[in-house]
Amino acid sequence: MPKIRFFINFMALDKPWLYLFALFAFFTILLVWLGNPLLPMQGLQEYGLAWHHIPEIISFLLFGMWLGSLGYLSTESLTYLDFLTLVLTATIILAYAKIISYLTMFPIVLTIALIPSFLGYFLVRLHQIRKAKGNR
Repeated sequence: MPKIRFFINFMALDKPWLYLFALFAFFTILLVWLGNPLLPMQGLQEYGLAWHHIPEIISFLLFGMWLGSLGYLSTESLTYLDFLTLVLTATIILAYAKIISYLTMFPIVLTIALIPSFLGYFLVRLHQIRKAKGNR
């Protein structure tokens, strides 16, 4: 039983972020399957922004929050493990952007995925570090 608890903590399966990420990713795919409706504002439609971008951005924010909650990261400060996790995040997002986008859309998809992921990651990490320092 301790090994199962270790794995759950190590993979942050006791946090809601991974499950919310999957839910919002499902909503993104669902909106694309439903015809990919554009946002109702003309200025945003010109850039091809559609309703599915909203849950997509939220899902990547949650993805970053999940990665920031992984159990092997220090609660004392940012370490080299944070760098490795961010490299893993960037690699996953680069692969995601390459798979789902055309060459002209690659920078946009990369921005939609990378910025929220890193933001979510640092939100959770800095909160954990601040909380740990406050408990001393």
